[in-house]
Amino acid sequence: MRTRYRFGCLGLCIDVGLFRSIPMKDFKYLDLIEQIRKEFKIDYYGDHGISHWRRVYYNTQKLSSHYEIESEVFELFSLLHDSKRHDEFKDKYHGKRAACFVEDLLQVGSIVLNDEDAERLIYACANHTHSDKKNPLFNDKIVQICFDSDRLDIGRVGYIVNPEYLATNYAISLITGGQ
Repeated sequence: MRTRYRFGCLGLCIDVGLFRSIPMKDFKYLDLIEQIRKEFKIDYYGDHGISHWRRVYYNTQKLSSHYEIESEVFELFSLLHDSKRHDEFKDKYHGKRAACFVEDLLQVGSIVLNDEDAERLIYACANHTHSDKKNPLFNDKIVQICFDSDRLDIGRVGYIVNPEYLATNYAISLITGGQ
């Protein structure tokens, strides 16, 4: 049996030892986390599950702090970008499904964002695996932080982070040591 403890910031049970040293603010969307868990089609504790979402959120906080940017998009992207995966390995359309889910959540009022942030979140979810670089949102710093935060956690599936796939200079410097 897996040993778990209640982690205060998320209000969720996660494996003991995960992220003990990561200071995090309280999550605003606790009800959303439960909804995602209930609808999640793959292993909630797998490569694209709750532990990954937490690391992505941590990465958003590290990057956004460097750029002095605060946005609810970071919390929501962390939770939603892989929420509609059907497979741990190949799932070409999971980002598009996540973007549609975001649109549904916005429509029913489960999440509330201004129009700019709604567009950012929808674009970031839809494009976090294969980015549409021609879209002006690709150059938006909040979107870039979302992309990099996910890509900085690629090591969980056996890949090395490739700086060529990172969008922000700070994320690149974290990988290259500032070179």
